[in-house]
Amino acid sequence: MLICAAGVLTLFCLAAFFWPPTYRSTGTILIEQQEIPEDLVHSAITSYADQRVQVISQRVMTSSNLLDIISKYDLYPEARRTKAREAIVADMRNDIKLEMISADVMDPRQGRATKATIAFSVSFTSRSPQVAAAVANELTSLYLRENLETRKQQAEGTADFLSTEAARIGVQVTALEQKLADFKAKNANNLPEYAQLNVQLASRAQDDMRELDARVRALDQQIVFSQSQLAQINPTSILYGDTGERVLGAKDQLKILQTKYAAAIATYSGTYPDVVRLKAQIQGLEKELGSQSDYRDTERELEQARTDLAAARQTHTDAYPDVVRLSDRVSQLEAQLKKAPQTPATPVRGERPDNPAYIQIQANLEAAQSERASLLAQRSQLHERLTELERRSATAPAIERDYTALMNDLTNAQKNHVEVQQKQMEAQLASNLETERKGERFVLIEPPLEPQKPVSPNRRLILALGAVLALGAAIGLMQLLETLDTRIRGRDDIIALLTVPPLAVIPWVKPARI
Repeated sequence: MLICAAGVLTLFCLAAFFWPPTYRSTGTILIEQQEIPEDLVHSAITSYADQRVQVISQRVMTSSNLLDIISKYDLYPEARRTKAREAIVADMRNDIKLEMISADVMDPRQGRATKATIAFSVSFTSRSPQVAAAVANELTSLYLRENLETRKQQAEGTADFLSTEAARIGVQVTALEQKLADFKAKNANNLPEYAQLNVQLASRAQDDMRELDARVRALDQQIVFSQSQLAQINPTSILYGDTGERVLGAKDQLKILQTKYAAAIATYSGTYPDVVRLKAQIQGLEKELGSQSDYRDTERELEQARTDLAAARQTHTDAYPDVVRLSDRVSQLEAQLKKAPQTPATPVRGERPDNPAYIQIQANLEAAQSERASLLAQRSQLHERLTELERRSATAPAIERDYTALMNDLTNAQKNHVEVQQKQMEAQLASNLETERKGERFVLIEPPLEPQKPVSPNRRLILALGAVLALGAAIGLMQLLETLDTRIRGRDDIIALLTVPPLAVIPWVKPARI
């Protein structure tokens, strides 16, 4: 037991005194909140501090950065000759230690106590205290620099993205405004804001058209009445001679001669002197007057003939001579009426009306006809306007749907543009905040120093552990030897072997020497 205990204790003493020391240099970085209140300027960095520290740690712990540090400070010289580059980088990552420092704080958003990361420490372990301090300072510098660059890049990237997005939405708003302007120009009178006005205009146009129709009907009655009056009045005044007899005009003379000629041709042949004379006089008067018939006279004769024919048919059959003669006369007057010019009671060429009553009625007739033509022109315009208003009313729903869709698109685009511009301003403020280092930042409050004492090995602990293990090894060895010893030394060994007690025990008697 003593030999075993001494051997184990000797090994631990050798390990405690000859194990090379390891030094660790640690730098502490404080996470300070931004100087300007967040209610005034919002930061572009939205992640939590511990999350950002882990992200920065991944960027710092890249192989390129670690290899640069290894080469700069000539770390792991023996391993660099025997191990691969990935193994050396893994060894250095094992020697680097990142530790978060948290504290119990009150969360202003939730109003309850929570754990918050307020700082973190970066340390490096090495056999040389000078190397440990130098590498730890290099790592803390990388963390501080990477934090500044990351925050600045993220803030500038956010501002650039929002600026590009604002420009894109601005172009979209301009295009929608131009499209809406073109739509308004194309449908200037069919826009939804004019729908009620178009209905009112259509109602007013219908009222005006009904009023015009009433006035046209009244003028038609007035024109018919004036024409009937002109048909009953001689355009020229009645003249009387010195003897008191009426002086007939050329038109009246023509009518008398035409009557005499009709009676003469019914009695005599066409070569009869009186017939020839009457025909020559009639032709002379017709040349002088420049007219062969009068529309109204023919019309009156036709009406009289129709009346006589109707009266004759009431008392006689269609084969009766008077009925046949009146039928032929009606047919002749109808054919003559179709060929005659439709100029009611207009004096023939060569005569100027001088009857005051005729002139007054004729002036009233012309005024009524002129007003009627004007009203018909107005009615045509009103009809076209009413048709246009009805077309507007028919196309109003589709135009309103398209107009509403354009307005909604424009309103949404303008709203998005305003929101993006506001966010762009906030992002620019956040970028300025990071540029001037007024936002959340890392502050080195405890720089890495050259360690005075090694962190390992703990020689006292090794010696204490060696003493405990030496005692344990001695006791264990004793138990092992007792277990392996099979010799019978006494009554108990016999009972354990045979399970029965012996009858007697004979002690060992040392024999006498002869």
